[in-house]
Amino acid sequence: MSLISIPFFVFICVLLGIYYHTGEKHQWKVLLAGSCIFYMWCNPVYIIFIAISIVSTWYLMRHPVRSHFIWTVVINLGLLIVFKYSVNFGIHDLIAPLGISFYTFMTLGYAHDCYDGKIKPSDNLWHYALFISYFPQLTQGPIGTYQEMQEQLTAYHGYDRDNLKNGAYRVIIGVFKKLVIAGRVGFYIDTVYGSPKGYGGLTLIVATFFYLIEMYADFSGYMDIVCGVSDMFGVRLKENFHRPYFSKSIPEYWRRWHISLNEWFNTHLFMPSVTSGWNRFLSRGLGKVFKKAKKGTLRTVFPTIVVWIVTGIWHGARFSYLGWGIYFAFIMLVSFCTSGYVKKLCRKIHWNRDNVFVKIFQVARTLLVLSIGEIIYRSESFSDTVQIFKNILTDTHINGSQIAAALTPFGNGNQAVASVIIIAVLVTAQFVVELAKEKDENAFRGHRYIYATAMLVVIALFGVAGKSNFMYQAF
Repeated sequence: MSLISIPFFVFICVLLGIYYHTGEKHQWKVLLAGSCIFYMWCNPVYIIFIAISIVSTWYLMRHPVRSHFIWTVVINLGLLIVFKYSVNFGIHDLIAPLGISFYTFMTLGYAHDCYDGKIKPSDNLWHYALFISYFPQLTQGPIGTYQEMQEQLTAYHGYDRDNLKNGAYRVIIGVFKKLVIAGRVGFYIDTVYGSPKGYGGLTLIVATFFYLIEMYADFSGYMDIVCGVSDMFGVRLKENFHRPYFSKSIPEYWRRWHISLNEWFNTHLFMPSVTSGWNRFLSRGLGKVFKKAKKGTLRTVFPTIVVWIVTGIWHGARFSYLGWGIYFAFIMLVSFCTSGYVKKLCRKIHWNRDNVFVKIFQVARTLLVLSIGEIIYRSESFSDTVQIFKNILTDTHINGSQIAAALTPFGNGNQAVASVIIIAVLVTAQFVVELAKEKDENAFRGHRYIYATAMLVVIALFGVAGKSNFMYQAF
């Protein structure tokens, strides 16, 4: 069931009606039933595999001893690996269950927290089932924790008109981002990256810039929709984006992009790796080579490499994903290892980081480094990656022929001109909104009816039909 479809909005309206007419003791059951219906809508068979994950994890972690924790990891990762990488095993007709990557993160996070004694294991299988299967966060996150979600999901929520209005407004914002902004630039990106050899450097630069816009509009648009829907039920989901393209460094960017995933990796993979015996052993060996390096810095080297390689592989078994992970592992290590020297240098040259031009430089530098990584990520193959970088470095010119070539993916004649104007206006408007919110979190909170009406009109006029699937559904 697509989140941008009439069946989904009818489903939400019916579920809300039942939810707010259900008594205190049974309201959470409506959410559980609704989540099961939502999940089985795509393929009823999928419910079997999420049920295996839920029941096995809940049962084993009622007694969170080491052997039970290991079995939990084996079962959940085993299911994920079999379905997610079945094509690489020569199995081409095995379709991964909906949201398996994200609910696997949640089950493993729950199991790890139980094993570490951070939370008390759930004594109610159905409450735990609701936590894992809650439909707004099921397919692409945000990745919630049991501590944050369980009390909200099982508590009684009385009818609140403000929740409905605020939630609906946020849903409209999400649909606008997805269908209008991501939808409009998506065709250009698919055309250019589908055959990069035939395009000059300027066209490839424009396509890469558009890809940054598409990623943000697509993924943050999805988060706006699911957070808005969840708000209607009185359940607050974790915010997953905090205007990442205003980041002044790559580490800051990853703290502001897909926040819940990065927190998961930090809590359940990075920090345990830092304190592990194997890392202490390797760090001591590294210290013998780099004798002047700080121990704290050395201990982050191998965990950083592990986290980013795992992150790349999690996206899929393709060179582009693995190369993307290795690239950002390198960038993060350079950032960690040079941060002290950079601070000393800034003090010596009296580099004022509060200066607006310095901030603009830092943001531009971050976007440039990020763009290089996203070229690797978006490329269909290693040869495409090489071709794109080659064309950008050797065939980028600002002249009439390259500008005309850059317009070609938009269409011909008036169609191209109209597309350029529409995209320029939409991207500029979105930038103004994001910039205003960066300065004041409460910007654009007044006159919501006017903004909502304007967005609905723009969606009707410029929304791209048939682009309702979200990028991260593939993961």
